[in-house]
Amino acid sequence: MTTTQYTSQHTVEDDDLVWALPPMCGVLGAAYTWHVRPDLRSAAAAARTVRRLLALWRVEDATCGAAAVVAEELVGSAVRHGAPPLTLELARGQGVIALAVRSASPADERADLAEYIAQHGLTLADALVEDLFLAPVPGEDGTAVVVHLKDAAPTPPSMAQRPAGAGVPVTAEPCGV
Repeated sequence: MTTTQYTSQHTVEDDDLVWALPPMCGVLGAAYTWHVRPDLRSAAAAARTVRRLLALWRVEDATCGAAAVVAEELVGSAVRHGAPPLTLELARGQGVIALAVRSASPADERADLAEYIAQHGLTLADALVEDLFLAPVPGEDGTAVVVHLKDAAPTPPSMAQRPAGAGVPVTAEPCGV
């Protein structure tokens, strides 16, 4: 389902603002990944995209809502303060949902995290998550803002009930690309 936004000039679809890339190795390791157009309307489109995927994963409504707000804040900040290309990543691990928005802008290594959060309008996002930090983008210039949200939903049975040695669940760790 695609959400349509009407403007005085033309119709904009979410798919014009945030489009899926193949799952890939990024800041979060193996993650669902989307290219984000550097347009302020992309923030709302990213929020809807995150909410839809988390609903498919049967994540509780409160967590879906918080993750959508956080995605909107992170993408909006990246559009205003970052440099393209912009990418959104979403991964789920044991008891945690990880979300990252990366841009080609390098982080100011002298700024402390609280100052960065205030300057980039991420105070609400920081209040809604368990953890917020900056991470370098593996293999390229740029910075990602990474957040972790607590996932109260149980791990899917297919992951929790595997016999030992039947496969390793995906974790939210960089994979060295």
